[in-house]
Amino acid sequence: MDAEAGSRALSAADDLAELLRLANSAAERLSHEVYGPSFDHAELIAHELRRLRRSVDKLHADVSAFVSREEGATVDRGHPLRRASDRGARA
Repeated sequence: MDAEAGSRALSAADDLAELLRLANSAAERLSHEVYGPSFDHAELIAHELRRLRRSVDKLHADVSAFVSREEGATVDRGHPLRRASDRGARA
């Protein structure tokens, strides 16, 4: 994984976290405006969104660790499109 792909992966994880934060905020605002079964439904959705946000936080940490490992491994092994025999050769 190169730096650009790592950046895209982290950006996607950030976007997902932001999307869930906004959805959770909307569900909580909705629960303040309604009552009865609609309130219960909004609260259930807010609860599930909080659970998903915790999951995304873990995913973000996992993606960050993965990107760090992969970028380090790419540096160690050289560019993935280069042959091993080309690494020692000078142009």
